[in-house]
Amino acid sequence: MMNRKTVLFLINGFGVEKKESYSIYDASLMPTFEELTKTYLFGTIESKVNNLYDGYRNMSLDVNELYSYSLLDRDIADKKLTTNPILVTLKQDLEAKKSNLHIFCLVDTSLKIAEHLKETLKFLNPDRNKKVFLHFVIASNSIEDYSGLVEVFSHINIELAEYAPIGFIMGLSAIDNTAKQVDLNFFFKMFISKVGEKWQSFKQKFDVLYGTKALPRDTKPFIVNSNFELTKDDIFFFYNYDNINLTNFIDTLSAINFGEEKNNFAYYSLFSVTSSKNIPNMYKTATSNYSLVSNLESIKARGVILCDGSEVSVLNYFCNGLKNEATDTLTFVDFKEYQDVPESVVSVINQLDQDLIVLNYEINNFKEVSKLKEKLQKLDAVLKAVLKNANGSKYTLIVSSLFGMTKTMLSDKGTNVQVIFSNKVPFIYIDDFITHKNYLIEPGTINDITKSVYKNIRRDSKFDSIVEKKNGLYKLFFK
Repeated sequence: MMNRKTVLFLINGFGVEKKESYSIYDASLMPTFEELTKTYLFGTIESKVNNLYDGYRNMSLDVNELYSYSLLDRDIADKKLTTNPILVTLKQDLEAKKSNLHIFCLVDTSLKIAEHLKETLKFLNPDRNKKVFLHFVIASNSIEDYSGLVEVFSHINIELAEYAPIGFIMGLSAIDNTAKQVDLNFFFKMFISKVGEKWQSFKQKFDVLYGTKALPRDTKPFIVNSNFELTKDDIFFFYNYDNINLTNFIDTLSAINFGEEKNNFAYYSLFSVTSSKNIPNMYKTATSNYSLVSNLESIKARGVILCDGSEVSVLNYFCNGLKNEATDTLTFVDFKEYQDVPESVVSVINQLDQDLIVLNYEINNFKEVSKLKEKLQKLDAVLKAVLKNANGSKYTLIVSSLFGMTKTMLSDKGTNVQVIFSNKVPFIYIDDFITHKNYLIEPGTINDITKSVYKNIRRDSKFDSIVEKKNGLYKLFFK
């Protein structure tokens, strides 16, 4: 059986506009896109991510949550968490010192974090004789996550009340290497003095943040309970789910003195963090047996991704199953210089012989609404040319997005506005052999994009596509 060529046109950051968003999309802005939604199979699929790299991770590895969630789930179920040598060392360190334990925990909208922390704390401090404080760092990049965060923190407050109080809550950008030094200094001043903004009602605080359209990850530090303290022998445990850069944060923390005495802080981490210190971490990121590359190999197909050259190393990492390897199965082309030139993009497509060609675009790097609209117009022109080049049957064209963006932008009137594309992203399937009459698009997620591509490339593959034939009952009820 011959493979069917597929062109995947990704407009990352594009999605269904929320009603509270500043209006961006209209039919006249993207006439080709608008026409395709009416002429060919069109639906929306769900995206739980809010950035390009998480999008590729989910799409390539077929995951719906952070890798570490399932890893901790497994270790807790198999009773292996308490035998982890780094966690055992942390426990011994805590027992040997007259010190406090501060856990800085990355959090999103998953309720699993409460169970993971509970099992960890039950092991570290079984007799509740040590002071343990939880400080939560919000990683979410969408204001739509505030309602979920209220639920998560309320759940944590109930489940972990007997184990440890919540000290600080803050956004990731308040402590990672994007944070200004003056803000880091202010945070540690709050840490020592306990003087700062205080909120005990999560709902009230997040309602205020939602009202100001502030992104969760940009939340300024605030105090939930002020009964924490900092002493010279304290232990810091970075309960992170990503390789975040905490160099400036840890350097600033390490410089804190207690009168004439220097601190004797100890540091541990769940996963690796970037820091000037060599911080022991519990888990190394394991590679995956399932990825875009391995799945292409399984159907005897090859792919190429046209993208900005600066993105290649990270995209390759996720597409290779968390491995940085070069392979003929998937190659990359830097098309940054001509990505908005229709005839150039078409010319490159015609020169490529791979079974899958991905055109990787992003629209979330603009600061002005006018520039965003200009980019969408250019992409629509490229889309028109790629569609015409398909000539009805040369290849299947799929138009989609890996995430919908939320961003503060400058309007034409010079005011700050919120552009909010939802977690519903488009999925248009363009193939003259697959028509409205006999086919439909089933509900799905961005994980189903590649599955649908594999099925299209090789019809006898094991993968399930969200493009399905209508059955008899569908025709009976939906003529």
